Amino acid sequence: MAQQTVTSQPTVVTSITSQGGTITVNAPNDWQTGIFGCFEDITTCLCGLFCFPCLLCRTSAQMGEHYIMPFCCPLGVVAMRTKLRMLRGIQGSICWDSLAMELCGPCAVCQMKREMDKAGW
Repeated sequence: MAQQTVTSQPTVVTSITSQGGTITVNAPNDWQTGIFGCFEDITTCLCGLFCFPCLLCRTSAQMGEHYIMPFCCPLGVVAMRTKLRMLRGIQGSICWDSLAMELCGPCAVCQMKREMDKAGW
């Protein structure tokens, strides 16, 4: 009997259709930038540092949610982060999303904004 060696993980390709068109997701992926990669986009970093509520509103609207959703829904930002991960096929869990928001909320939202910008949303 011949032995087979697996050299890579299988890739799952998913197509998601939304108002903006069809998005093709190759899962599993990682975030395109790290949670502390703020220097890759200084404008978003400064907005997150000095006007975090404005960044939350912009990010929520960019995701197709109502701009005040993060302020009205308990754990709304965690839900946004989880939604973005699912749509982009990014590895992670709701637990890690919650920890990222709890321990470093502004950095996590900046990371989400960079991810959406790089994806062309």
